[in-house]
Amino acid sequence: MPPSMPTPSMRVPIEALTQPSFSQFGTVIENPAHSSLPRSQRPPLPTTVSANQGSALKFLDVTHATNLYSLAPSKKPARPVMNMFVCAPRDLRPHEPSQSMPSTWGDIDLDDDDEIASNTNRQLFDVSILERHPFTTQTFIPMGLSGYERHTQYLVIVAPTLPASASRRYSNRPPPYPTPKLPKKRSSLRDIFAKARPSPFTNEVAPPTPQYSRLHPSQRPKGPGLPDLKNLRAFVATGNQAVTYGAGTWHAPMVVVGERPIDFVVVQFANDVGNEDCQEVVLQADRGAEEGMVVLVDSDGSGRVLVKAGVGAARAKL
Repeated sequence: MPPSMPTPSMRVPIEALTQPSFSQFGTVIENPAHSSLPRSQRPPLPTTVSANQGSALKFLDVTHATNLYSLAPSKKPARPVMNMFVCAPRDLRPHEPSQSMPSTWGDIDLDDDDEIASNTNRQLFDVSILERHPFTTQTFIPMGLSGYERHTQYLVIVAPTLPASASRRYSNRPPPYPTPKLPKKRSSLRDIFAKARPSPFTNEVAPPTPQYSRLHPSQRPKGPGLPDLKNLRAFVATGNQAVTYGAGTWHAPMVVVGERPIDFVVVQFANDVGNEDCQEVVLQADRGAEEGMVVLVDSDGSGRVLVKAGVGAARAKL
């Protein structure tokens, strides 16, 4: 049974999935030509080369697969794995106005009648569990879903990690998944010289030391803390976008909204040690709370999910 944590009543508006807005959580993989951002706001293009006898343009290093299993308690090495998830559309509950409900975006009045057009359908998704993969990135690649599809999309729901000290304040107990402290090994003279240069008589080379400070913040170890629910965010993705969760990023299981299932190919590392491959926290509404963490899913007459916060929001009152 995974541990649980008390959850405040908060409503989360949906943002468009773009690399700048998602940067702290991982990577958005898409053809830059299909980006919804204005050209002035798009991140620098990845390095490109010509491929397939000049018939293709190859974008290099569009995401960074990170393997941090050297930090795992078992020290069991991981292997790259590729799985398929067939994700059915989620059941959403009808909208219930709640003027007093705070928003993760502060002063946006999410239940202002003037903000909800007559042709807008508002439903609610209750976030009841978050998970993370502490030692590996995880990339979800949708198949068979067009970027212009209006009737089926998917949500990407993520949260930062609290410092370990703050986790005790929220749950009155230590973090649920302590991260071991790595003992410092004293190097012998032989080790020091071995790292200086390879032996001319063998093919042995000292293994590289991970330089976590050089990694993008989304790729670095996150520590043992609980998810920061007050900064939980929700993004809507189109069919021409794949997403990589950074190692240790708290996220909800994939949420498909619309009319039909989506097939995802999922790429990650794994060592088959359950608590090292995946960790979960159940979200339970705090005592006296109306509801827990809720994502507002607004859609237009065609079923397309509407953006209500961040870049691309039609009418956000900040």
